[in-house]
Amino acid sequence: MRRLELMGISELQALIRREPEGSPLRERAVKRCLDELLEVEIEWRIDYRHLNLGFHKGSTISGLGEGRGEMTGQVDHVGEAAEHYRYACRHRHMARALLAHVTERQRMALLLAAYAIPEQRWALALDDDRQRIEAIKQGHRGLTLGQVCDAQQLILLRLGWSAFAGWNVPQPDLRAARWSLAPVFSGARQRRRFAMLPQYGRQVFKTRKALERSAEKARAALLYMVGEQSKIAA
Repeated sequence: MRRLELMGISELQALIRREPEGSPLRERAVKRCLDELLEVEIEWRIDYRHLNLGFHKGSTISGLGEGRGEMTGQVDHVGEAAEHYRYACRHRHMARALLAHVTERQRMALLLAAYAIPEQRWALALDDDRQRIEAIKQGHRGLTLGQVCDAQQLILLRLGWSAFAGWNVPQPDLRAARWSLAPVFSGARQRRRFAMLPQYGRQVFKTRKALERSAEKARAALLYMVGEQSKIAA
């Protein structure tokens, strides 16, 4: 049998279905399958969802062999749909359904913990914060969990969350203030307006330990769901 690290998601799911409940091999396969599904979700959020493939006004194959002129063939709707949805594979849908069973904070913790690949730290030397930020913008993932925690705001933006996601910032009740259209600026009136906005922390996870605990709790809650998904995928 191949090593679990070399198996794909379909192979891991077949192994999960074959092994009995409580088997050590099955438990290892479930954990590995969860890792792979999280990796699929991260790749989708960072790379594939930004491709913006769209739809073409002409078929991509109808003008083949007709020179360098404009294509005049009709739209190939089957090829168009295949090109548009080829990256949204069933494994990505499984990862999305899986993450729907946890809270938003736990989803953040799971994807942040899976984002770090400390084994690749040798690939790029990160001496200061500026180099680390530039490396993250370029897609570098050879980071420790502590480095991911320090750069969580930037990574969460890359993963598709908004700037205030997870900070529990409610919308202010603008009706509570007496707004005026007076053209004269009033510092006191401006301070009263901003006093309605609640205070919030600068980071979702204050420490690496908090991030790690939240990710471990979410993983424990999803292991059972991975086994159930494997049964459905048969």
